[in-house]
Formats: sequence, C-alpha cells, structure tokens
Amino acid sequence: MAGQLTDSHRPDEPEPPPLARSDKRARVGACSLQSFRITVQVNSETGRPRRIAAAVRVGIQSLEPALTSDLLPIPRHPAAQQPDWEDDAQIHSVRQTLAGRPALVGETDVRTLRRGLAQVSAGAAELIQAGDCAEDPGECGEADVARRIAVLDLLAGAMERLGRRPVVRVGRIAGQFAKPRSRPTEYVGGVELPVYRGHLINGPKPVAEERRPDPLRLVTGYLAASEIMGHLDRHRAAHPRVPVWTSHEALVLDYELPLVRRTESGDLLLTSTHWPWIGERTRQVDGAHVALLAKVVNPVAVKVGPDIDPAELTELCLRLDPDRVPGRLTLIIRMGADTIAERLPALVRAVRSAGHPVVWLNDPMHGNTVVTDRGYKTRYVRTLRREVAAFRAVLAEAGEHPGGVHLETTPDQVTECVFDTWEADRVGEVYTSFCDPRLTAEQALLVLAAWDAEVAPDAWTAAEAGSGPAHQATGGQST
Repeated sequence: MAGQLTDSHRPDEPEPPPLARSDKRARVGACSLQSFRITVQVNSETGRPRRIAAAVRVGIQSLEPALTSDLLPIPRHPAAQQPDWEDDAQIHSVRQTLAGRPALVGETDVRTLRRGLAQVSAGAAELIQAGDCAEDPGECGEADVARRIAVLDLLAGAMERLGRRPVVRVGRIAGQFAKPRSRPTEYVGGVELPVYRGHLINGPKPVAEERRPDPLRLVTGYLAASEIMGHLDRHRAAHPRVPVWTSHEALVLDYELPLVRRTESGDLLLTSTHWPWIGERTRQVDGAHVALLAKVVNPVAVKVGPDIDPAELTELCLRLDPDRVPGRLTLIIRMGADTIAERLPALVRAVRSAGHPVVWLNDPMHGNTVVTDRGYKTRYVRTLRREVAAFRAVLAEAGEHPGGVHLETTPDQVTECVFDTWEADRVGEVYTSFCDPRLTAEQALLVLAAWDAEVAPDAWTAAEAGSGPAHQATGGQST
C-alpha cells in the first residue's frame, strides 16, 4: 500500500504567519494547509504554480501494482463533468500526493453503515441524508461540524417520531466539495467565466483567476475532509448509538481514484467517504463513475431523474449490485413534484422484478428548483412536500418501503428557500450558498412533515390552500 506522506518543510524554515480567523476563506489553512506544507514551482511565463516540487513527495510510493491494475481500466471509460486541468505535471503530482495520504474512512465503519442500510431496505429503519449543497472547506472546525450534526439530529428525531423506526444519519459532509454543472461557463457583468464547480476545483469569486481549475485544491479538500472526519470520529465514539456517517458525490476522479485502498480481505474500498453517490449527470452505465463504484465495497447510491427508463435503470442496478445484496445500492429519486407520480411506478416495478433489494430514497430538492423574477434560484417548501408525499404514496402502492429523504440544508438562518410563491420576494435577503438554495432547519422540518404515513397526501396541502398571508405572518410554522 502507498506510504504515508511526511512533512516536507526544512527544520530551519520559518513557520508561516497565523491566518486571520475573521476571514472564513482563509480558515481552510487553519484546518489543513498549515499541517501540510506544499512547495510549488512557478511557471515563469504565466506566474502560476506549475507542479508540486519533489520535496512534497517524501514517503510517497505508487499504488501497489495489483491495485493499479484493478483501477487502470476506469479512466478509459468516458468520464463526464471532469475539470480541464491546465498542467498535466501538476495534476500527476497531486494524484501521487493523495495516493500517499492516509485513508479517510475504514472498512469496519463502512461495513457497519452497510448493515444499517440493509435494515432500511428491509423496512426496519429509515434514513435522513442532509447537508450543504457545496461544502466550504473553511468550515471544518469542531463548532462548524457540531452545528451540522445538530441539524441531522433534529431531522432524525422528527423522522423517528413520524415513522416509528430507528433512523440512520448521513451527512453531505467531509467531501461534498465538487458540483456537476449544466453548462461550462456563465456571464457575470457581461464577462464570460468558467462556472464555479465547487472548492475542490475552483473558487466561487467571479474573477478569471479564481475560476481557473487548480489541482492544489484537491489536496486542500482532502485535508479539510480529514479534519472534519476527526470531529465526526470523536462524535461517533461519544454517541455510538447515533453515529453520523459521511457521503458525497464521487465526481472528480482525480480525487477519488487515488483514495481507493485494498482491505485486508482483498476488497477495494473507496476511502474518501463512507457512502459515495453518482449524480444524474454522471450515471452513464458505460461511464467511468459507474465503473469505479462497481468495483468498491462501499455501499453506493445513484441519483435517478425523470428521463431514465426502466430498462436503463435495471441495467444500472445490475452493474452496481450484481449480487443483489441488501444495503449495497440506494436509488435517490429526484423527479419533481409534478412528475414523480407518473414516472416512478414503472421504475419501482422494474427494480423489484429484477430482484434488487435497494433502498428507495427521495431527493425533493433537485427536481423542483426554480428561478425568481430577481434571478435567484430557489425551492418552495410546499412543492418539496408534495414530492415527498407523492414518493411515499407511490412506494406504498407498490408494497415497497420508502427509505427516507435526501435534503440540502444549512444550520444558518438564510432565505434561499421560502414556503411558496407569495414569499418569492424574500429570496436573496440572506443568500450564502455557493451553488443551489438550501433549507434552514425549520424549513427542513416542514418538508419532513409530509413523511407522516398516517396523513393522506392531499390533507395538509388542502388545509394550507388559503394560508398565504397567515402562513407568512407565523413564519411558516403552520404544520
């Protein structure tokens, strides 16, 4: 296995000055780069970093030959949504660096989560998966992590009361640093710029240098994830009955592939997270992302939108869960409130007919994003609730267990989502998301109110039909 990376700075090299704690962007260094010294060579023509100097590779070995041979075919598959790195030498050095770093998760924890997901697929438990749309690596401190855990605990408690089953807690955390995008560029102030793709690739500030893909961000992301994992490990040790597991979209292959390790039992383990998922834009059956997750022993998930057909979905299930193992595969349904009741039943029948004991999870966020008149992306809580209720109804009609809900949330008091159209003017009053709009904890609870199996899907929507001004006056707490 690859050796561990050692500190590369000389003993007589002065320590860098402390970073300003008031600058949240600078706090990435407090979490990571001050504990991992990177030396770069600068391209004399452009003034930009050219490659990581040899000193940073002290202690690094190549991946063991057997592991390399297992992974070599993956990059030969088509890979959607990958960064266009400008410096091949630099990204090669970064891959080597990541290959030499310690695993972020271990086999024992991954198998424990897989058993928990098997309980969900069997109908004995439920699942809440929630967290940031795009994580900020600067928010990797103990207090930052504690606030996100508190939101998960709040939502899990609500689900337990509604579903009367234990709830598995999973965060979009410790690695949700990359985002697939619908187009490669955007116009800001009349200037065309590369679109922001998450801190693992580029920065959110709308200036050309910030938006240029930077391979060194892969190392920064790893170190921030490592810091967060440490806090979560301590929380898990203190609260063994309610552990919080990690998940993220396994998007950037230059980050994920170097973090694959071989376990003592001979399996391949993706050590960047406990539970990786593939997005709607990267779920091609013949693609590199599916090829990677098909090889690893982690439980895996895939986002499923309204355009997939039953044959394609069953082929995807066969690729990712050939042995039909409970807890192995989760299907995260993201279809939209107006589409799910029509499109989902045929998919449920096809998957059941093929014998895959999947976890059925609903993501009501991504099929219900709209743009306000002022140009802000938002999601209406009321629409999200309609999708959750319809998801439950379809699964119940098919005799399948609705496993849980996948939400984008924040512990902050933002106005990125609002209850319904009458509050659209409030969107943007406090908008701090780097990408898509997130729910506050209170709004997430309102969405989960639709999880109540004893309430008919239309009962609460009918009760709220005339509640516009009254609901707004009470802060959206009508449920």
